[in-house]
Amino acid sequence: FQPDLLNFKKGWMSILDEHGEWKKHWFVLTDSSLRYYRDSNAEEADDLDGEIDLRSCTDVTEFAVQRNYGFQIHTKDAVFTLSAMTSGIRRNWIEALRKNVRPVSAPDVTKLTDCDKENFRNCIPQKGSLRTEEQQRPGSGSEGNSKGSHWKADGQRHAFDYVELSPLPQE
Repeated sequence: FQPDLLNFKKGWMSILDEHGEWKKHWFVLTDSSLRYYRDSNAEEADDLDGEIDLRSCTDVTEFAVQRNYGFQIHTKDAVFTLSAMTSGIRRNWIEALRKNVRPVSAPDVTKLTDCDKENFRNCIPQKGSLRTEEQQRPGSGSEGNSKGSHWKADGQRHAFDYVELSPLPQE
């Protein structure tokens, strides 16, 4: 049984235990967890030393450690500190692990922006419809066969109303 090499990653790393000591382990990445063994023979024998559940993983970040190249795996319950031999190995592990991190907040953000857009759209027609009513009033008065002077007066009055109203929103 040969695992899919694109989805599986293996290698030596050290992990910081609860006593603050570095322990070297043989790490094996699966789609849902990062398992670690005493060595590759222990992996063959399925003799597990520990396991980090990646289904609750929220982030993977570089992290300065006393020796070599550290990074941290953040899960909902805990933070695991690991150390790789080289910066290249660390980068490969971080990239491989980040593929397992599913963005939790993405859908909520889209919902919010849609609401904002809707609210924004709802505001515009209201202002627009008020203004249209203003403009319709003089039109309805001047539709009849009235004298030109009457139409002119009506137009002036409308212009005056409009000037009077327009500064208000700017204040």
